[in-house]
Amino acid sequence: MILEKKQNEGFSSILGFLLTTIGFAVGVGSLWRFPYVCGTNGGALFIITYVLVIVLIGIPLLTAEISMGYVTQKTAVGAYQTLRPGTKWYASSYLHILVALLVFCYTVPIYVWVLAYIWRTATGFFSGMDAAGIADSFEALTSDPKTMFLFAVVNWVIIAVIISGGVQKGVEKVNKFLLPALAVIMIVCIVIGLNVEGASKGLTYMFKPDISTFSFDAVTSAVGQAFFAIGIGMLASMIFGSYIKNKKENILKQAAIVSTSIVAAGIAAGLMIFPMVFAFGLEPGAGVGLTMITLPNVFNYISGGRIIGTLFYVGFYFAALSSAIGIGEAIVAVVMDGFHINRKKAVAIVMAFAVVIGSCSILIPGFLDTVDVITSNYLLVVSGLLISIFVGWIWGIDNFLDSINVQNKVQRTWLRISVKYLCPVAILIIFIGNFL
Repeated sequence: MILEKKQNEGFSSILGFLLTTIGFAVGVGSLWRFPYVCGTNGGALFIITYVLVIVLIGIPLLTAEISMGYVTQKTAVGAYQTLRPGTKWYASSYLHILVALLVFCYTVPIYVWVLAYIWRTATGFFSGMDAAGIADSFEALTSDPKTMFLFAVVNWVIIAVIISGGVQKGVEKVNKFLLPALAVIMIVCIVIGLNVEGASKGLTYMFKPDISTFSFDAVTSAVGQAFFAIGIGMLASMIFGSYIKNKKENILKQAAIVSTSIVAAGIAAGLMIFPMVFAFGLEPGAGVGLTMITLPNVFNYISGGRIIGTLFYVGFYFAALSSAIGIGEAIVAVVMDGFHINRKKAVAIVMAFAVVIGSCSILIPGFLDTVDVITSNYLLVVSGLLISIFVGWIWGIDNFLDSINVQNKVQRTWLRISVKYLCPVAILIIFIGNFL
């Protein structure tokens, strides 16, 4: 059993916490995963379900997870041990660590694709290609290990350098640049996309519910997407909570700000993509290939497409990078505390795992999709369930509520009902439904 020491690092302000937590969440989950999951689950009704899941389950669980680090000023194992000493509940932290490590490692092909597409779009690689040609070029990229590993190494080096800089001088400082830059790029792309003739069909798809497209699978997908996007049970929020040093912060307020930003980012990603997709009569349910196969077709046919496309993929990489450094920092913090080693050694260990698991994701066909389903629909859901049960029943709901500086009776009642009763029941139903 590993006992963690108290954290010495912290954010320079609550803004640092918000930017880092939002950056961690608004990445692969919102810009890559949200549009294709939304596209394959009917659009508007999926978005409505997703928002409801965020409000009813996401915000309360995020508050609970942040509070565990906030109250104890420790990470993972140490948080459980401090809040309920003498029990085996600390074993739950190992699942959180596993999920974080998997997400940090197996998603590397996405970063590689985006880096490759920045170069390809900027240099006019896709110019003159038809839809089949673009699909073939993407297939060729995924089966070209030399090119994939070249961009993977670039990505791994960037992440390692940033995390090695520490919390304030590395992760927090970089996010203060990445998130505003991402916001500007997204707004530019949305404005341009909405001015394409026929873009209104994409808005209809996103905001006009069609009951015929809805199913229980869409509900389970919405829960999985919410858990993936917010990062519930993915370790990072607990770690970032331990970096908040002001003991008077309203943790529910901060969790609500983060969750609202995540919903806004997902919808903004949809607004960047679906209006242009529908304007050109392309398929919104193209799955994981939506941003890599469908969109280059769009950029080929709109005025200034090369510039717009390059901006889009630069923004995409900024979002993905902010996510990677957030979750990477969380894992490094656990390794530092658990094994009492310095940051450089911890970064080296974590990046070694990233290279090994990431290489499997690059080289083994279907590895990315399979691990994504297992992680999002099963491991993350169980991880969130454990947090809900622990906070609501083991640590104690009153202890939780008294620790997060929430005085409003309505908010306290909402958190009490959600964390203690609604979350466990809803998560169990969804989890069982994944097997039916």
